[in-house]
Amino acid sequence: MTIQLPFGVVPLDLGTITTGNARANRPAAHLGYFKHIALVWQSSGASNLWVAGDFGAAMAVDFAAMIRATAQPGTTIRVRLDTAPIGAGATLYDSGALPFIDPSITRADGLYHSHLELEDVVTARYWRVDIGGHTGDFEAATLVLGLRLQPSTYYDKDFKFDTADLGTMDITRWGVPDEAAGLIFRSLSLKFGWLSDADYEGKFRPLVERLGKRGVLYWCHDPEPSTARQAKTYLGWFKSIPYATGAVQAGRYESEFEILSMI
Repeated sequence: MTIQLPFGVVPLDLGTITTGNARANRPAAHLGYFKHIALVWQSSGASNLWVAGDFGAAMAVDFAAMIRATAQPGTTIRVRLDTAPIGAGATLYDSGALPFIDPSITRADGLYHSHLELEDVVTARYWRVDIGGHTGDFEAATLVLGLRLQPSTYYDKDFKFDTADLGTMDITRWGVPDEAAGLIFRSLSLKFGWLSDADYEGKFRPLVERLGKRGVLYWCHDPEPSTARQAKTYLGWFKSIPYATGAVQAGRYESEFEILSMI
């Protein structure tokens, strides 16, 4: 199986959001609350399943993903981008209706991520996502639109898929479990040992200086369209701020980071 280079996306602020169907207590605006995955957009039934927005200014986009959605085998997603508000006519970019769950898999939690890599960068101010082929209420947590940041070299072999339990469990001296409830998050640890100067200065340094420990990053560890791609998708924070050190070869850098993922 091919292993493609990973990439990260800093989700764009979705701007002003409108929709054709949303419950009052679960509005479409929640799609832009990247740090609060429990706040969702939920429809009432399956009619008028669309959400649209205005970035407020032209933005570069070459990736789109809807996160933690109650998609079904027949659910489709259509992404459009334009320099003017999007209606029924032609647009600057139109993905057409695509399978939401692609490749087809079944997840135990019933929540799925879409994945759309645009062939070219599209500079647009307005966006719209249409959901089709769905039965019943539709729910999704987050919409990621942005620009892929992809290194030109692979990560080192000693990466780590891990799990972080945010709760605690201690055993008292009388053998009684003392438990504090908490969520269980996934985490990913990576090291890039041969980053070029162009990669570090043009991609990684600006990324780290923009996000720090508080900004949210989308990371696809293996973009190859396999049944494992959703499990290798992460959305969360750097556990500590990454830094770079000089590598053995001049003009190369080593940098490692760990993502604590909400999904």
